[in-house]
Amino acid sequence: MNWDLQYFPTYWAGKKLAYPEVPKEHPKFAQSIVVGNLVFVSGCVGQNLSTGEPAPEGVGDQVRLALENTKQAMETAGSSMENIVKTFFLITSLDDYQQVRKTETEFYEAHAPYLVKNPPAATLMVVPSLARPEFRAEYEVIGVIDRTAPDWGVTYYPEYWGGTELAYPHVPKEHAKFAQSQVVGNLVVLSGCQALNHDSIKVETSDFREQTRLVLEKIRVGMEETGGSMGSVVKTVVFIKNLNDLQTYREIERAYFEQYAPNLLDTPPASTAIVVDELPRPEFLVEVEAFGVANDRSPDWATTFHPGSAAAASAASAGNLLFLSACDGSNPETGELEKDRVEQQIIVALDKVRAAMAQAGSSMDRIVKTLMMLRHLEDYATMRKTELEYYEQHAPHLVSHPPVSTFMQLPDITGPKTLFQIDVTAVL
Repeated sequence: MNWDLQYFPTYWAGKKLAYPEVPKEHPKFAQSIVVGNLVFVSGCVGQNLSTGEPAPEGVGDQVRLALENTKQAMETAGSSMENIVKTFFLITSLDDYQQVRKTETEFYEAHAPYLVKNPPAATLMVVPSLARPEFRAEYEVIGVIDRTAPDWGVTYYPEYWGGTELAYPHVPKEHAKFAQSQVVGNLVVLSGCQALNHDSIKVETSDFREQTRLVLEKIRVGMEETGGSMGSVVKTVVFIKNLNDLQTYREIERAYFEQYAPNLLDTPPASTAIVVDELPRPEFLVEVEAFGVANDRSPDWATTFHPGSAAAASAASAGNLLFLSACDGSNPETGELEKDRVEQQIIVALDKVRAAMAQAGSSMDRIVKTLMMLRHLEDYATMRKTELEYYEQHAPHLVSHPPVSTFMQLPDITGPKTLFQIDVTAVL
């Protein structure tokens, strides 16, 4: 299979977003990186990148600009907006949800009609802030170059609520619209799963444990529909509103693995937990998106699990794709964090990433995508400067060719002293 990488830089008001073209503390990320037939696009915000003029106030206007930036990124990579297979929407107010979905649908009608009836797999979250206080939406996507490429073809699995397919015009423009999953080659991309009863279209329990079981059941059913299984999940992203629920989630998850995927007990998937302000409905307590393989016996898409240690994140690979669990800045030996020292926490977290990459047989220069998370938005410039200086020392290729990147500010991370967390996708 072709796993070649292609890098496409971002230009902001004519400047390439890489050092030394922009200062160390400035945002630096690729517009997109192509891996074989997959296209990873950085989170796009509602600002005109050509002019750099301020973002408009209205969320609809910001979403349109974010989608236009995404369209440009897909086309620059040699693809099109119609080849998006996964979206990750970040918004700063749940009150904007309907306007966001309506604007998205209308943009697809004009620029990507295939996605109107065949929407991507999708996840949407509400966070306190994005990279700038005025940003109200950010749109990150995974796409493909060619939906029919040999060994990389795309299969669409629709989602149904109350017997109605979640695609326009079956549901209103302002309604949720997404696929249950999309399979690219052998890679399964599952939409975020919640505890919604798809027949009654209601959440019928407010118990976190019960909601967790329902979410895990949806992941298992979604994987099995593609030909895979719960045991062939390689990465999960767990979204919760209360950090205190995370340990409970892990306990229920382990019990579920024991019943349906015993191979994951000793070698669980890479996993990242993200504490958000709100999920798409107030009654949702947990949502989980997942990546896996439809056929874990396919030689081109073999799965390998790399158990972590105190000094290295756990990781799992599907073919040449490598998914890491999130890394924070806790001391590998003591688990303690240096309070109020965000630079040190970032360095420790990146040390864990580098160790995990080496343990999996790769290197930090092979990072494709990062999701950066901060407790305090005022640390953003420090985060970018520290990241760049770390790359100068340990991953010089990333200085001139930074990864695709998305950023969010969170109300909490892994504990009251945690200031930073990073989630990484890479290649072997």
